[in-house]
Amino acid sequence: MRYLAFIGLLIIIVATAASIHRPQSFSEPVAQTKNYINRETGLFAQTVVLLSQSIHELDVCRPASLVSAKSALKKCRLQYKKISFYLDYFYPQAGKLYNGPPKKELEEPFMEFEEPQGLQQIESLLFGAHPENHQRELENLVLILNESSHDLISVYQTIRTDPGQLMESLHLELIRIMSLYITGYDAPFLKSGVQESDMALESVKSVIKFFLPFSNSKDRALLKKIEKAQQFLQLNNSFDAFNRLAFTTDYLLPLEAQLTQFIEENALAISTVANLDYHAINLYMHEVIVNRPVADEKMISLGKMLFSETALSGNGSRSCASCHDPAKYFTDQLPQNISMDGSQKLKRNTQGLLYAAYQSTQFWDGRDSTASQQIHDVLTSKDEMNGSVAAIETRLNSSDNFRAIFRKAFQTANPDDRIGFQQIQTALSAYIRSLGLFNAAFDRFMSGDHNALTKQQQEGFNLFMGKAGCGTCHFAPVFNGSTPPFFNRSEYEVLGVPAPGDAGLKRLDPDLGRYNIYPVDIYRRAFKTPTVRNSAGTFPYMHNGSMKTLRAVVEFYNAGGGLGLGMPVPGQTLPEHRLHLSNSEINALVAFMEALTDE
Repeated sequence: MRYLAFIGLLIIIVATAASIHRPQSFSEPVAQTKNYINRETGLFAQTVVLLSQSIHELDVCRPASLVSAKSALKKCRLQYKKISFYLDYFYPQAGKLYNGPPKKELEEPFMEFEEPQGLQQIESLLFGAHPENHQRELENLVLILNESSHDLISVYQTIRTDPGQLMESLHLELIRIMSLYITGYDAPFLKSGVQESDMALESVKSVIKFFLPFSNSKDRALLKKIEKAQQFLQLNNSFDAFNRLAFTTDYLLPLEAQLTQFIEENALAISTVANLDYHAINLYMHEVIVNRPVADEKMISLGKMLFSETALSGNGSRSCASCHDPAKYFTDQLPQNISMDGSQKLKRNTQGLLYAAYQSTQFWDGRDSTASQQIHDVLTSKDEMNGSVAAIETRLNSSDNFRAIFRKAFQTANPDDRIGFQQIQTALSAYIRSLGLFNAAFDRFMSGDHNALTKQQQEGFNLFMGKAGCGTCHFAPVFNGSTPPFFNRSEYEVLGVPAPGDAGLKRLDPDLGRYNIYPVDIYRRAFKTPTVRNSAGTFPYMHNGSMKTLRAVVEFYNAGGGLGLGMPVPGQTLPEHRLHLSNSEINALVAFMEALTDE
């Protein structure tokens, strides 16, 4: 059975529709690129065959057979990175087949499950306990890869490849390298992310070489930057010791800026990713944007005023700022706040609103997809604000001052126009979308002030993005759960968080999280991954406020989450193995997160 044939037919229409007119002058480098992809794909198929053989030969009595299988997997992954930039852009279904996540996922809102498959799942089984017990499953996984990889070249013939699309695919690959590959996101046990980044850059270099003779830019500055980045990778290929901060600031960010210049000089700029601004200098200089229209200052000012307005609550005693205090980084610094009538604690810790607009869902369980929905739910919640749409509209419309301010912000001239609840949502949303400052010490460092971070904080970044594995869930540059390079989907994780007040860390918190929204097992006790920006001021931590300090949070992860602490946590997505972070490394991680505090 040919697994990619059907999908290949489907993408003909998509690829044709997505393409733009191909400049004649670039037809030759496009053809060369496709020949290159064909050749590297053939080599990838060969590594899959070798992987298949090594898995077939797994033998519990021969430990060397497991070593051989892991080595074959690494070679397969390295070769895959030579073609991943092309597959992920032009044929994303194949990219997911070969390198999908090693956990079951739910395609929302269709409620269709995507089973674990591909190289990541093979890695998790080979590095898990008793891989020989999973030999049949491993062989089935490799069989799918084997059959499909031999179909790829024929499928490529259906894809019309535009030079602008090729350039965008390279740009996105650079973002993957600096935000995913060097963190070990898709090879956490092999720890091959540094070498894989080198392979990815090798393909970027190859494509640029094809284009350079036909381009308006004849200098080799771009190629030189790629080669220097590769040299750094090759000379510093220890995963845990790799200096990600130096690699990012000295090599990748200048390379991204040079690639952007090359693309613009040759009129090859296209933009198909809504949450990225390619006109920005680089990933750490405001390239990630909020996928919403930018509001003017009058609208933001109105939203800011409403944020502190107690008239929006049922009894006029509480405002948004009562629980999201700007002086406390838009939190209340309480484990849980108190309900509107004072009778009980709220169910969950108050999340901060800074950078909230950079996530695709709101609330700990992700039940709302927009800030407007969140505003409605909070204002009308019996326990939070206890207001009603009708009462809020009546109260604001009774004030001539309010109506005048709304007319000015919404640019309406009729004095008889009434304030509607939707306008309140619009203004508050505009204010919340403005709450992303990117002016912390870390941001100053990334923009060129290399005195902005201490040596300890720099070490903390390298640990965060490497050995400690934090950057595999809290993705740079916002350091939240919005997955690069599209930043349009929030991740949910099952960590095994202990119940509040459980000093012994042995009692699992009963809150089922996203399971209450989608009652499927993979969401049992799953919660959205928040940003760690400003985390030094948004204590206490976790959805239940059970951890008082950043150090306590790091120690929890260092222990392997709930499973590592000995609690029963079915479906925990956090690896249960210990990170073996030293005391000084924990201090460095905390110091780095403190450097993410906005001024």
